[in-house]
Amino acid sequence: MASKFFKEAISWGIKQLPRSKKVSPDIKSVKPTKLSVTESLKKTKSKEYIQRIRKLDEAQDKVKKGKQMIKEGQKERKGMVATGKAFQFRDKKSYHAVEPGDSKKYNIKKGIAGGD
Repeated sequence: MASKFFKEAISWGIKQLPRSKKVSPDIKSVKPTKLSVTESLKKTKSKEYIQRIRKLDEAQDKVKKGKQMIKEGQKERKGMVATGKAFQFRDKKSYHAVEPGDSKKYNIKKGIAGGD
């Protein structure tokens, strides 16, 4: 009972607060167009379509750059394994750097630790 009275008192207090007179009843951010409604919709849709095309192109460029970077990284990693600067454990996909002189410690053969 008390909580209901409390809620009503708060809502009454909020209603009594003066409102700002600066709020405009009209929407002024959207200006009327000289085109008809259908032409205006077509224009808006085509503009949105062009934005989507551009965004898609940017995303595809990022994917291409990413694939190119992956290829470069794999090539570099393969070179490090070939020269004995890195190795891979037999059961793992990750690569690890070899400290100079430690290749015998891990029994590295063909870039794989413990490999035959």
